[in-house]
Formats: sequence, structure tokens, C-alpha cells
Amino acid sequence: MTKISVVYCTGNHFKMEEWQTIRDHFTIENKRGENVPIGDLFEVDFRSAKVREPLLCDLAAVVSEKATSAYEVLRVPFIVEHAGLIFEELSAHSYPGGLTQPMWDALGAERFVAMKGIAGSRVTAKAIVGYCDGMAVHLFEGQTQGVIAEKPRGARAFYWDPIFCPDAGGDRTFAEIADEAGGLLAKMRLSQSQKAITAFMNYRVRHEPALFV
Repeated sequence: MTKISVVYCTGNHFKMEEWQTIRDHFTIENKRGENVPIGDLFEVDFRSAKVREPLLCDLAAVVSEKATSAYEVLRVPFIVEHAGLIFEELSAHSYPGGLTQPMWDALGAERFVAMKGIAGSRVTAKAIVGYCDGMAVHLFEGQTQGVIAEKPRGARAFYWDPIFCPDAGGDRTFAEIADEAGGLLAKMRLSQSQKAITAFMNYRVRHEPALFV
């Protein structure tokens, strides 16, 4: 069986590690209605490219701009991803959304946690995968509901993993879940990124020639 080749525009080693977990442990339905390992259908080529990231709350707009600018360099179909947190009390403004990364970089974990004193502790972790096929950018979204922890917990220092407690995580942060034996798989089962990537892969399966799937 010929695999579907996907160029993933990222140099982030955490994202590469998470893809390996998705590839090895998650399944997807092929065109015959059979659940098969994702790794049987897809292979990923990681490439880095300098992209433009506008300072906007709107994650979809951020991803669309990242994809457009990356295509100027890569000139092949590819995916990009961007994720952020949205405070429930500020969801009408999608805040901070696409601004999560610069705020995280500027504030650090402790001061970011302190923001919940203003905006509340309930948040939505949202990831958007943008697939640029050379003609258009297609967007795929994943969400995970949760709360901001009282303080950073866990050793895995990937973005806001040490402060985000998914509702289904038993009061553990993503970082704490990932720290446990087999924990990265447990984290990915809850992950907004996995949901967005899986949505993209379902789209690709539906739109690929039959010989691929």
C-alpha cells in the first residue's frame, strides 16, 4: 500500500515526538470502512521554514497567515499547526488565543497562572491545523476543555503543558500526565492537537485516490 506523504512544517521536537505517538497508537478509518493504524496510511516529512505569525487572538487567522507564508518557501502541499488557550470568560474575544505564545514567552508560567485571577480558571485549549494544498488553506480544529492549575506542575516543559489541567485528566496537568509511564499516549488521547491532526487526516483519506487507502 502506498502511504500518503505529509509535509509538516515545524522544527519543534515536542510536536515530532507527539506525531510519533499518534502514528504508532492511533487508528483511522480507510475508504473501506476499516480501522487501521495511522502509521499504515501516513508518513510525515518534517521541514522547518520561517513563517509569519501575526499578533492576533484569532487562531484561524494566525494559521492561515502561517500557511500562506510557509508556502512561499516550501512550494509543496504541507500542514502547519498553532495552538492557544482561550479563557472561558473572554471567549467572545477568543482571548488570548493566538496571543498565548507571546504572552507565555513574556510572562513565564507563574505569572501566566496569575492571569486567572482576572479571567477565571476555566479555559479551552484549541489547536488548528492548516493544510495548504497550493490552491487554498483548509483548517481543522481540535478542542480540549480544562482549567488553569494553581501553579506549574510536571517536568515536560512543552508550552503550557505544566499549567493546563484537562477536565478528563483527574486534576493533573498535561505535563504531569506525560511524566507517567505511558503518559504521552494518555496525554495525546486528550490533546487538542491530536484531535486537529486526526481531523486533517480524515480529510486527506476522503480526498486521496483509492490506491492510497
